[in-house]
Amino acid sequence: MKIAVEGCCHGELDRIYDAILEEERISQQPVDLVLLCGDIQALRNEGDLASLAVPTKYQRLGDFHKYYAGEKVAPILTLVIGGNHEASNYMWELFYGGWIAPNIYYMGAAGCVEVNGIPIAAASGIFKNDDYQRGRFERQPFSAGDMRSIYHTRQFEITKLAMLSRPTVFMSHDWPNGVEQYGDVQALLRAKPFFREEVYSSSLGSPPLQMLLNELQPRYWFSAHLHVEFAAHVVHGVMPQASHASISDNPEAINVDDDSDEELPPTPSVVQPQSITDFLALGKCTSKGGYLHVRTERNSFQFFEIPTSTDTLTQGRREVSLTYHKPWLAITQALDPYFSFHRTQKPLPLPTDPNLQNAVHEAMQKIDAQLATAEGNPLDIRIAQPFTRTAPTQSEYAQQSRKSIRTFLCKNLLTLDPYKNPQTEAFCQLAGIPNRINSFVTKQSTRPNSMSSSAQCVATPAAETQNEIRLIHAVGSQLKRKRD
Repeated sequence: MKIAVEGCCHGELDRIYDAILEEERISQQPVDLVLLCGDIQALRNEGDLASLAVPTKYQRLGDFHKYYAGEKVAPILTLVIGGNHEASNYMWELFYGGWIAPNIYYMGAAGCVEVNGIPIAAASGIFKNDDYQRGRFERQPFSAGDMRSIYHTRQFEITKLAMLSRPTVFMSHDWPNGVEQYGDVQALLRAKPFFREEVYSSSLGSPPLQMLLNELQPRYWFSAHLHVEFAAHVVHGVMPQASHASISDNPEAINVDDDSDEELPPTPSVVQPQSITDFLALGKCTSKGGYLHVRTERNSFQFFEIPTSTDTLTQGRREVSLTYHKPWLAITQALDPYFSFHRTQKPLPLPTDPNLQNAVHEAMQKIDAQLATAEGNPLDIRIAQPFTRTAPTQSEYAQQSRKSIRTFLCKNLLTLDPYKNPQTEAFCQLAGIPNRINSFVTKQSTRPNSMSSSAQCVATPAAETQNEIRLIHAVGSQLKRKRD
C-alpha cells in the first residue's frame, strides 16, 4: 500500500493533492492513502474563522471550503488529525471522528480505524500540562483562552489510546517527548537552533505521547507541528545513541578518550528480537517543500496483501476499505463514564486496571452481539457514517443579504450556535454510548448535502431574542479582543 504523509496542511489542500497527483503521474503507481498530520484548518465558511486560533492578520479561508461544499472532491482517501490551528467548533462537532468533507476523514480527538485491515491510531492537538488533566469544558462561543485550551491533549484520550494493542501506524501533531534523541540531533539544531534549550532540558515534545510510543510501539509514527523534516529510528528497549552530552555548544569540541583504560570484552548475550518504530516528522505546506513524503509500504505490511508492481494508474485507482477498529469501539464504551464536560476530570483508572480491562471485555461482547444482528457491514465507515453538512457552505454564507444584526455578526466572523452532527450520533449508537457532544442544542442539524441559498448563517437558533442578545455581547467581546 502506497501512503503519502504530509505535515502541517494550513489550508493548502489544492497544493498537496496536486503534488501527490504529479508524483503518481511520474511513478505510474497510484497512492492509496493520504495522511495529513494536523493544522488542517477545515474552515467551512468565514464564520468558522471565529474559532480558529491564529492571529487576525494570518486568518484566511484556504482551500477546504471548496471540498466541504462539494465543488472539489479529494481524489484519494485522506485521514486527518487536528493540530493547534483548527476550526475547533467543527472539530468538536466530530469529537469521535467523522467525514469533514467527502473522502476526508477526521480521526477525532483520539481514534483508531482500519484501512485495508491495517490499524491506524491517532491523537489530535498538542500537549500543555495545565490542561492535560482537565475535562472538556470549552463551549461556544469560545473565549480567547478556550480557543486555545480546546486543542490541548487530555489524559482521557491518552488513556483510551494506551489500551490499544500495537497499531501499525500512529499519527500525532505533536512529537513524542525525547524522540529527537533517536535521530540526528545536531542536524535538527542546525535547522531549528531555538530548540536547543528544549532538547537540553528534555522538554521537546509531549510526555503523554512518549508514553504511548513506548507502550504501543507502532511500526510507524508520523508527526508535524515543529515545521521541520526529521526522521528517527526508535529501537525499543535500547537507549538512543544521541545524548545531551553529545550536543556541544562548541561544534568543534573534541572528545578525548583515555586509551590506557582497559575494557573487558563484552559478555556474549542472546539476541532478542527488537521492536522498532520509524518516526517521521514533516514541515508545513510551502513552496520550499519538506512537507510531503510518499512511501511504498510493501515489506512492512507483510501481514496484509500488498498490491504488486503491475498495478498502474491505467488500471484505475483502487478503493481501499475504511472500517472501525472494533477494540476502539469497546474502549470508547468502557471509558465513556469517565468523560468529563467540566474543568475537573474524574480520576482515571490505569490502562492495566483489572476492572477497566473487564469493562472493555464486556463492551466487546456487547458490540459483537450488536454486530451479529446488524445487516450488511456495520463497521464500514462509508456506510455507517455518511458525510453530512451542518454549517452553510461559503457560497451560502456569502449570500446572506438580510439587513439585520445577524447578518452584521456573520460578517464579523462569528458563528455562535453549535450543531449536532448526525455522524457523531451514528458513531455513538454503534459504540453504545450517549451522544453528549453539543447536547444542549435542541435541534439536530439535518442540512441536506445540496442546500438552498436561503440557508441561514446560524442553522439551529433557540429563542431568537435571547440569541440576538448573546450575539451582541459576543461580537462586542470579539471586537474588543481585536483592538487589544
